Order: sequence, then C-alpha cells, then structure tokens
Amino acid sequence: MTNPLTDPRFANNRSLIASICCAAVCGIVFGLSMPLVSLRLEGMTSSGLIVGLNGAAAAFSTLVMAPIVPRLLSLVPGRVLIVVSLLCAGALHALFPVFETVPAWFVLRFVMGSFMTVVFVVSETWINQIATPLRRATILGVYGTVLSGGFGVGAFLFGQLGTSGDAGFYAGGLIFLIGALPIILLQGPAAQAPGKDEASPTTILNAARLAPAAIGAALAFGALETVLFSMAPVYGDRLLLSDAGISLVAMAAAAGALAFQIPLGWIADKTDRREALKWIATTAAITPLAIWAVGDYLPGMMLLFFVQAGVASGLYTVGLALVGERFSGGAIAAANAAFIFAYGTGSLFGPPASGLAMDGLGPHGLMIVMAMIAAIYAALVWVRAAPTDADS
Repeated sequence: MTNPLTDPRFANNRSLIASICCAAVCGIVFGLSMPLVSLRLEGMTSSGLIVGLNGAAAAFSTLVMAPIVPRLLSLVPGRVLIVVSLLCAGALHALFPVFETVPAWFVLRFVMGSFMTVVFVVSETWINQIATPLRRATILGVYGTVLSGGFGVGAFLFGQLGTSGDAGFYAGGLIFLIGALPIILLQGPAAQAPGKDEASPTTILNAARLAPAAIGAALAFGALETVLFSMAPVYGDRLLLSDAGISLVAMAAAAGALAFQIPLGWIADKTDRREALKWIATTAAITPLAIWAVGDYLPGMMLLFFVQAGVASGLYTVGLALVGERFSGGAIAAANAAFIFAYGTGSLFGPPASGLAMDGLGPHGLMIVMAMIAAIYAALVWVRAAPTDADS
C-alpha cells in the first residue's frame, strides 16, 4: 500500500503542504495577536498613533531581515531556518504579558517580526520553486487562503479569549511551537539555496527594477493588510462596537480573503496576471469609501470588510505569482525577499499614517488612507499596462 508520507511520487506535495502549514500558523497568530495587542495598547495609552507605531515595529523588522534571508538560506537549510524561527517566535509571543510596558512591547514586536520574516521569505521561495508555472497563482491562492483562514481562526480565538486576560498570548506561543511539527515530519524537496551573487542584499533592488508591478503589489498589500487588521479593531472601538462586534468584523475580513484568493489566482492563471492586478487594485480603492458610507451599521461593515479584505488579498497572491513568473531557481529567493521587503515597507508606513488620520479626522480617517493606498497602486498598474509601456 502506498504511503504518501514516504512515497517519492508525493515528495513535491509533502513540501508544498509543509510550506503552506507555515501560512496557517502565521495566519492564526496574526489574527489573534493583532487585535489583542492593538486593544491592549489602546487601553494602556488611548493613542491611535502609539498603536499604529507598534504595528509598524513588526514591519520595520521585515525591512531589516528580508535582505538578509537569502544569505541565511545560502548557509543554512530552509527547513532548519523555519523551525528555529517558529520556536523563537513562540517563546517571544508568550513574553508579552511578562513585560507589559509600551517600550518592551515594541522590542518584542520587532524581534518576533524578524523571525516571522524568515518564515515567510523561505516558505514562499519554497512554494514558488516547486509550483508549476501554469498553476502557480492557483497554488499561491491556496497558500493565501490558508493564511487568511488562519486569520479567521485567530480572530475567533480572540473573540473567545478577549483582552482581559493573558491566555491569548500563551495560546499564540503554543500555536507557533505546534506549527514546527509539519516542517519536521513532511519530507520532500528543500528550498533551492541562492548562489553567492543571488544572496547579496543589493539583489532585492534589481528584483524591484525588473518586476515593479509585482513588488508594488506587495507594497500596497502590506499597507492595506496591516492597516486593516491592526487598526480596524480600533476603528470599531471608536465607533462604539462591542468586543464581539469587532471580532465579527475581523472574522468577516478574514473570510473575504479566504473566499477570494483561489478564484483570483485561478483567473490570473487563465488570463493575464497584470490585467488581474489592475481590477483588483481599482476595487480595493473604491470599497473603503463604501465602508465610510455605512458608518457603524454592523451588517454593512461586515459585508464591505469581507469584500475589501478579499480583493486586497489578491494583490499578494497575484503579485507573488508574478515573482515566480519573472524569476527562477535560486534567484527566486532574492526576488521573494524583495517582495517581503516591499510588504514590510507598506506595513511600516500604513499603520502610523492611518493612526494619525484617525486621531486628526476621526475614525473614518482610516478609510481615507486605505482608499488612497489602493488608488496610488491602481494608477501604477494601469499606466504599466498601457500598450506603449514595456512589460513589468
């Protein structure tokens, strides 16, 4: 009888499953910790700016670590990097209630974000190397769907555990530790290490030059996603929603990303990936204005957050597929590092900008910022797609 855990014919599938499990783990912890940390900080400081800056600390860690990961991957096997990073992130997540001060939480967010950056760059490099070209966006849609499903599970856990106790921090740490098991147990092809020239931190600049539409998608998505999941709880709180209502909005957003990514990936595989990015970005620019219009009407908020998170997630799926389309072999590691670096850049500037907008313009300043981010990227891809322009 064939054993899928050892049969060489299923080796690629085992590696794909192992790498996709990284998305599940990170998604669950993100969905749990983003509202948990944001609301606890809101209670500690009553400052949208502080909450936004703390969210940006994780993004800053991405900017520091992403250029280094290709070099690490050229020296250490990818599986080892992922397992060590998950174990360290788990330990750090459990330390938040131990050091409950604003400066300590900035440090913990930064260091934990550094380890998670390693997990994302290595796992996405792994997937892009293994996935077949004709199904790459669809497979990455599965990856993104699992990541978004993790967000939904994490949001559900947040709704159950709340903010009054420390159980959420310990639960997140345990989830990281459990997540290392599939990486250890499911054996198959490893991530291909980049060569010496491909592992240089400066190669991410070349990747951005060669594929601006792909890297720009990560920049826009980084800002939109981090703003959506770290600042939307504060948005709901300032609209006087209950913790349960905030959790429902977060779950609706996660469900939207869950529902949209595989169909958007399939469409991108069957048509043109840059054309898909045009319409995804345009929709993501319009939807926040509709959210503003419905105010604190919970069913309307849930529906529109569902749509916004869903279409915005397509930026990541289709953009990452473009990375795999434009690069191959070990060069994918540097390109994925550039992709994650751009994501981190967006994540760094999005939360503080939205926090300032909310402090200065009221809760709906968040929607103005999200609409502007998506509109700027939409303008880029529409111009890049013009017949007189070179392919991006």
